[in-house]
Amino acid sequence: MRRREFVGFLAAGLIPAKAWSLRGQSEQFVERWSWVMGQSVHVMVFAGSEQEGLDACAAALAELRRVESRLSLFDDASDLCELNRHAGRAAMLVDADLLAILERANEFQRLTGGAFNVAVEPLMRAWGLRTPRANPPSAAELAEAREAVATAEVRLDGRQARLPNAHTQLDLGGIGVGYGIDRALAVLRARGIGRAFVDVSGDCGAIGAPPGEAGWLVEMVDPVHEGGVSGVTRIRDAALATSANTVLPHVLNPTTGRPADALRQTTIVARDAIVADALSTAMLVSGRRPSGVLRAYGV
Repeated sequence: MRRREFVGFLAAGLIPAKAWSLRGQSEQFVERWSWVMGQSVHVMVFAGSEQEGLDACAAALAELRRVESRLSLFDDASDLCELNRHAGRAAMLVDADLLAILERANEFQRLTGGAFNVAVEPLMRAWGLRTPRANPPSAAELAEAREAVATAEVRLDGRQARLPNAHTQLDLGGIGVGYGIDRALAVLRARGIGRAFVDVSGDCGAIGAPPGEAGWLVEMVDPVHEGGVSGVTRIRDAALATSANTVLPHVLNPTTGRPADALRQTTIVARDAIVADALSTAMLVSGRRPSGVLRAYGV
């Protein structure tokens, strides 16, 4: 699920823009840094005590790792890898996480006219984004990968999923991080946390706001000018995702088969991280703002 290398985070990520002094207040500010889904993760919470905050951060990180174990392409034992091995074979019983994300992926593909497509794994391999290669793919290699993407289908029936085409291979990197953030936030809410911020290498989600603030203040790093800021915003009970093809092109256009180049960087704010994640990818590919889709999702 390694959607971005860490250098991508430096080029197109989010940076919490303020520290808080809570001396004399009942809430304790606690933060944890870690590494999950092949990316840097930062969890910040306000809790009744330091231990409560540490436990909440640990629970959020554990949930992110649990989701990663289900959806990762880099773990042969994951449910996603098992489904990819079932391509062209009988339907497979999938767990709730994979089923939920496949349902949303089909929905986003339809609503974006194919700009978002989780069946891009053959193209990722052709361009050396799995196993590095010295040269770009040949015309024949690219045509074969594009055909695999164009003919891919994900059929869902109850708890079962089927990939009818034997050449179909799924990559959930453009949506899995958002799903993981939503799940981590759900864990924090269940523990009674009313103020929290989860950042996974540039995609983030927020619960409430820091004391005395209208929202969590974040800065979008300028993809062109080192050390610059391209925008600032606040999010509260919302999520934000940024996609970019600057340092290491990793978002591919499912139609052309080449790195998306319509835009340099896109940022989407939505109610849910999974929505922001998928639609930021789709907009980077299409080069246009899918207004009707965004309104439907509260963007």
